[in-house]
Amino acid sequence: MMLPAWLRLPEVFDRDLKLLLFSMSMRRIAMGFLQVVRAIYFALLGFSPVEIGLLLSIGTCVSALHSISFGFLSDRFGRKPFIIVGGIFATLRMVIFAVSSDFWMLALGQGVGALGEGAGAGQPVVSGYISDKTNVENRSSIFSTLAVTNALAATAGSLMAGLPTYFQNTLALDVVGAHSLLFWIGAAGGLGSFLLILPLKEVKAIRTVGAVETRNPVKTRPWGVIARFSLIRATSGVGWGFVDSLLSLYVYVQFGVGGEVLGPVFAGARFISVFSYILVPRIVNRFGAVSTIAASRLIVAGLSVVFSLTTWFPLAIALIVAMRVVLMFSMPIRQSFAASIVDPRETATAIGISNFARMSVRTIAPTVAGYMFETISLTLPFVTGASLLAANGLLFRAFFGKGKNRAQVDA
Repeated sequence: MMLPAWLRLPEVFDRDLKLLLFSMSMRRIAMGFLQVVRAIYFALLGFSPVEIGLLLSIGTCVSALHSISFGFLSDRFGRKPFIIVGGIFATLRMVIFAVSSDFWMLALGQGVGALGEGAGAGQPVVSGYISDKTNVENRSSIFSTLAVTNALAATAGSLMAGLPTYFQNTLALDVVGAHSLLFWIGAAGGLGSFLLILPLKEVKAIRTVGAVETRNPVKTRPWGVIARFSLIRATSGVGWGFVDSLLSLYVYVQFGVGGEVLGPVFAGARFISVFSYILVPRIVNRFGAVSTIAASRLIVAGLSVVFSLTTWFPLAIALIVAMRVVLMFSMPIRQSFAASIVDPRETATAIGISNFARMSVRTIAPTVAGYMFETISLTLPFVTGASLLAANGLLFRAFFGKGKNRAQVDA
């Protein structure tokens, strides 16, 4: 039976890209519920905001090292081995979370899992694989499609965040047992993701010279562009780290609601973002990629400040949805832009360096935000993050908004 046109993948998706898409989607489901329940679960175990922030920081720190090391090595030795290793570590984190609630075992799980978070199109190895497989004209379509499928997968994952409450009520499990069951479900999904990427074929990079595509070993590495892009990614990483890392904990403390409420909220934001991607080509063609990305950062900064000041729960929920939709809207634009500023053979290295800059400075955000929560103010992390996101938007405009290195999205 033929699927409707709107349900079919673009023709550029060959067998390997389809396998990658489905594998990434399965890992995104786990990331969807982890984003909601992780900080709340740590709090239910009795850890303080500073301890929770430290646990989250461990994952962010390892993720930074993962980005630069996996990106660099995959440019030299191929993408597939590192995509496979990522699948193994992503599954292992779920197993560790499922069998232990000890602080140091959870820290180990955070570190191991961070080596397996390369499940998104913006990650260096995956971006490198896509660049190897495709030409410039097709990449924006692929990134937009992956953004949609990842958003749908994360939507499903976010909805699963309410399962521990359901397990407690129906299976008479305690809080640890209820979350353990959810983590085992995540481990099963991680195993499925791993099996899907085993048949993946390794490819050599396509390098475009004029109108001719060649398998050319010549490499260029524009360090100035990479440095500017890395600085931009650093301010974005630490800014969003302050806003997002303890967001679910903030709502739990401030309004007394957990994953059973936040799961559908996060899912709704993800689902709405799917439809927002339809507007990407029109908006980018009108305003340009750089202006669109910069504007999204400024809007998110403003919404974050308002969110930190509201005490009305319905407005807080609406602002959470708005912040996440606006931020996610710009993701495929930024991913396509990142893949366009360097030679395809250097994509993973360039994105790895920029991700390292982003994640290394973001490492401090959860711990500092936890300290602010515990000793200063619940609102201070959001104001701090908003200031950095506003600076990020202005830097993007200053560095890339003068006609150079503009990426147009034709999704």
